[in-house]
Amino acid sequence: MLVDEVDAVEELEEAVRAGSWRDAGSVRGATRRLVHRARTWEPWSPAGRLDEGTETEEEFVLTGELPVVPPLLGDGHGSRFHDLQAAAEMVREVSEFIGQTHFAVPAERTGIFYRYAIETGDIASWRLGRGPGRLTTTMAVRPGKVIDSVPRALDFRTALEMDGVACGTATASVVFLPPVAHRIQRAQSRPVIPGPRRPGAAGAGGAGAAIRPAEVARAHPGDVLIHSPSEAKHGRLSVSVSVHGHAPVHAGGSPAGYPGNGHVPALVQLETLRQTSLLTAGRACGLAPSRSTLGSLRVNFRGYAEPHLALRCAAVAGLPGRDGQGRRQVPVALTLTQAGRAVLEAVATVVEDF
Repeated sequence: MLVDEVDAVEELEEAVRAGSWRDAGSVRGATRRLVHRARTWEPWSPAGRLDEGTETEEEFVLTGELPVVPPLLGDGHGSRFHDLQAAAEMVREVSEFIGQTHFAVPAERTGIFYRYAIETGDIASWRLGRGPGRLTTTMAVRPGKVIDSVPRALDFRTALEMDGVACGTATASVVFLPPVAHRIQRAQSRPVIPGPRRPGAAGAGGAGAAIRPAEVARAHPGDVLIHSPSEAKHGRLSVSVSVHGHAPVHAGGSPAGYPGNGHVPALVQLETLRQTSLLTAGRACGLAPSRSTLGSLRVNFRGYAEPHLALRCAAVAGLPGRDGQGRRQVPVALTLTQAGRAVLEAVATVVEDF
């Protein structure tokens, strides 16, 4: 394989500077390096590469250091592990760039992740060290639904390494919507709420009974996204979600990375799943949150989450078990809902590591 590394890195840096990389704001201050591993000596060109039914696959390597303090947090981490959602965020951040520069996807089309899954294998590789871990994501990207040589979707199969040690695998699917289709999809996903918004709604920043940061492996109250938990009965628990103050906001009032759309960023939703999973595993099954992390996560996104409407996350813990190293683990099924509709559905595995 050949590596056109210099061109890929220069293109990526230029996209960030120009603001055309849609989610550059979410990794401000982080260094990402993208490499395209070309399969031929011939100069790469997207024109004419794809036809209906083509099975063309391209390989990329994305590397970057994971911050000790994740982007959503304030002054501290509170966990012994790197956050699993960091790998999802790295792939999501470059998906549109890869689609536009290597698969001829028009720039006006919006990339939307609708499915993501990650499996760590062994969580030992995700333990925090003295400084940031270097995450290397090797991505095999395959186009799908090709019409007139332009894919409507991309499928990602990824292998993960932390500081040179294999630490998991992941898959993701992204669909690219033309402007009109995206506007229709966006409008259809908005819930219709009769009457005025309820005062103190979770999405508007209201809060009920507080959850201690230690119960979700965070260091400060301001880093806790969930509150008002129901009593854990038969492994079932639900919480309200507060998003304001956790998602960077543009001058126009939209969360960073979604100019003009204003929906809750995926990173906030994934952190909500992480916190709810740890809280459920701790209260229902007795796992120590400070010693626990997600060993796996599968997410199906069903629609957008509106930042000004109440969000609720429901969780159901499964039967506790042990992983291959004898660590206690608990599967947790989760549903994030808003106005009676599912925003996403997920299954996580919480693993306790002593």
